[in-house]
Amino acid sequence: MERAAEIWYIQAIILTCVVIAVILLAILSTGVASGIFGGLSTGNSTGAGEEIGSPDSSYSGTIRILTTPDIHSHISGMSDSDTGTRIGRIGALADTLGEEKDTTLYLFAGDLGEGSFYHRYAGIPEVTAYSMAGVDVAVPGNHAFDFSTGLFQKWATNASYPIVCANLDFTDPVLNDTVKDYTILDAGGAKVGIFGIVTPQLEKIVALDDDVILYNNTAEIGNSAVKSLKEDGADIIIALTHQDRDEDIILAESVPGIDLIIGGHDHLVWNETVTAGDGTETLIVHSGKYGEEMDTVDISIENSVVTGTAIQRYEITESMPDDEQITSFVTPYYAKYTESLSEGIGYSTVPLDVQKKTLRTGETNAGDYVADSVRGNVPGVDIALINSGSIRGDRIIPSGEISYLTLNELFPYETVMVTVQMSGSEIKETLERSASALVVTGDGCPGDERAPSGGFLQVSGIRFDITTKGDSFCIDYDTDTVKSAGERIENLLVVTDSGDVVPIEMENTYTVAITDYISGGGDGYTNLEKIPDEKKFATEITMIDLIAGEVEKNSPISPGTDGRITVLW
Repeated sequence: MERAAEIWYIQAIILTCVVIAVILLAILSTGVASGIFGGLSTGNSTGAGEEIGSPDSSYSGTIRILTTPDIHSHISGMSDSDTGTRIGRIGALADTLGEEKDTTLYLFAGDLGEGSFYHRYAGIPEVTAYSMAGVDVAVPGNHAFDFSTGLFQKWATNASYPIVCANLDFTDPVLNDTVKDYTILDAGGAKVGIFGIVTPQLEKIVALDDDVILYNNTAEIGNSAVKSLKEDGADIIIALTHQDRDEDIILAESVPGIDLIIGGHDHLVWNETVTAGDGTETLIVHSGKYGEEMDTVDISIENSVVTGTAIQRYEITESMPDDEQITSFVTPYYAKYTESLSEGIGYSTVPLDVQKKTLRTGETNAGDYVADSVRGNVPGVDIALINSGSIRGDRIIPSGEISYLTLNELFPYETVMVTVQMSGSEIKETLERSASALVVTGDGCPGDERAPSGGFLQVSGIRFDITTKGDSFCIDYDTDTVKSAGERIENLLVVTDSGDVVPIEMENTYTVAITDYISGGGDGYTNLEKIPDEKKFATEITMIDLIAGEVEKNSPISPGTDGRITVLW
């Protein structure tokens, strides 16, 4: 009897196990267990979005996308009397527009921070404030790499949301694990696949550290990301980009299967529907800059196919409600920052000459330092030409500590560097225009037909003489008619990569860094304005940030002059 009972007991246990196994198999086959056993997205995804259902499921409904690209650290008060903050109002508006609903995703299209505030606090105030505002996914912008990869890593690893970029890799394993190709997020049951793309021009905009790997073939990478997202069961696919209009249009044309591109970088407000090679359509939406507006894109979906979209734009104003929690977090950072501006970031062992009477008539140590810093820090540059009017202060700055307040005095304008492909003869003409800023009695050119004093150029990478007794460049600006080509520039030499000094070749092409002001024809440089856009590239590197980085990195500095500009009166 005892033996029979034992056999019966063992058979009962086996039968029970078989029944449990069958039940579990049935649950898994229907996908019911996904909410119980579901983990994080895998493969090339960020690992940050929830895995949601099987690839065979489909979705019908409406989801909402929020976006405010290119904040550039504009998160403080909107005026001197503002008791709130821009980021606080962004957060409050996001709440009003449904950010907390499970059918809404908030996407950030790059350039979270910029400038000295971003540099001082390593982007932590910006990334934390945007985390509080409810951002769900972000792509890095070019300004993420203005200072160092290490600074980018500090804020990227503190983000509460995934950061995606399919055409960037990093040699650092922590950062490479932080920035993934794509993620899949749940929006009210819809599986939303999001991959990131940063402009393939990144290496021209900023000098990347060696630990950053940029892939330029964005069409190939985009197609691969779309394929992977579809295999992972995404109902719709969004490209979150930080690149110019033409680059986004090419991406949409070259990569079928993208339902929506949320973009940034060009600071423009626009949207356009683009047809890919297979006849499918992609809506592209760019939403301006600096948190000046927030856009919503409502996407109607039937059986995982986008059937309609609706865009609304909302201006951010000081009269709008403010999220007090976000503002309370951000405000102390700005109070400390204001106090810190007078603190030294570097040291000069010699006085710096930024007097108008010297800076606008010849070579000075400050002019050489600025031009050399530009040539050394803007990628791929052979020569730098900096209009003296972009350097202010009009005094001798004593030797000693250099602070951000000092640099704000020297560079009060948001001067951006532009690279231009120029021939030797075009450079010669530009220097003749510069030399016309030196007025000699009886030289025959009226004051309104020559470069103003601020148009005199400080230079790097070239050497030359200015013979003021030679004919001055002279032009009728009303008709853009050159009256005299000028004969003041002599012995024009160029410094090679090896440091040799050789005569400039008039037919050769050189990469020249200039300010955005003279690139647009300012200070009488209409010849630069007429250079075709395809030969120009706006780097987005600001003069003040470039010089600040150079001072901080290489202090103490001891700028001098070397005779690169010799004026013969």
